[in-house]
Amino acid sequence: MGYTDYINAREFTQGFEGYLIIILLTLSVLLVFLSIMKSKHIGRVLAGSVVVLLLGFLLLAWFHLKIYSSIELINPANGFMVGRVMAPLWIENEKLYFWAVLLGLFTYLIYRGDREGLFSRWLNIVFAGFVLLTMLTSNPLASPLPGLHEEISGYQAAMSEGDLHVQMQIFQRFYGRVTYFYNAIYMWVHPPLLFISYAALIVSFLASVFMLIKKREEIYDKIAYSYAKLGYILLTFGMLVSYPWALKAWANEPWWWSPKINMSLMMWMFYTAYLHSRLHLHRRGMWNTTAILGILCFMTLVLTYITTYVVPGVHSYG
Repeated sequence: MGYTDYINAREFTQGFEGYLIIILLTLSVLLVFLSIMKSKHIGRVLAGSVVVLLLGFLLLAWFHLKIYSSIELINPANGFMVGRVMAPLWIENEKLYFWAVLLGLFTYLIYRGDREGLFSRWLNIVFAGFVLLTMLTSNPLASPLPGLHEEISGYQAAMSEGDLHVQMQIFQRFYGRVTYFYNAIYMWVHPPLLFISYAALIVSFLASVFMLIKKREEIYDKIAYSYAKLGYILLTFGMLVSYPWALKAWANEPWWWSPKINMSLMMWMFYTAYLHSRLHLHRRGMWNTTAILGILCFMTLVLTYITTYVVPGVHSYG
């Protein structure tokens, strides 16, 4: 096992790119059409979309396992192995895909309980649109983990040279990334909690829209509240468990001023306001106020996600 095995695994994974995107795009367009036409075949297409997404996720999991088994971190000073790369399944260009998988599971769960409902059909359309967005902008098989691939290739190239000074520099930088990012417990807990939360909050957002359109139909308030509550709990826990990691990883950085972190706090406060407003739902004017807050909350979620890529900061990927 070694770098060659890693490259073979990466090329094998990339080989499924075309199949995955064609199948998912076809299923997504078909799902939109069938949902609009109120077809009895919606359930099969929806289930097929979720299954294909899960199969793609399993392929990515296999690739991550191959990274772990193929790439060894060798200290060039003594030749001892000091670790392996345990890259999480929701980093780099896999983020939106993981989010789509979770949204698909929520969508199918809701459809199973409300096969003929207007809300479930519109949620199918939202899910299909999200899959289209994901595959057209962030297909994880097109270039699997490009950032990590660059780091692994750079490390491998350095280890093949004879200059111990250069080897130690590259090794120490890569080892630090592996220790404090790829292998960090934080990366295995914080992001998945947030993405499960985000998937639930998409459902809450759509239900809030329905609250404005379908006045006083309490089923939409119940859906909005149930999924907002789930999303809020996971969001809160996800933010809290990342705090010790932030103190350690950004010890010498003013990370509390990071735009992403401040946007996340603003999003959390918006959802806190939404849940508080719902306590007074039956007071005059609060139905619309709560629904509008639910929509604004999701807007802050979208802005928070975009901030990660377009605004500089310690928590930025831009």
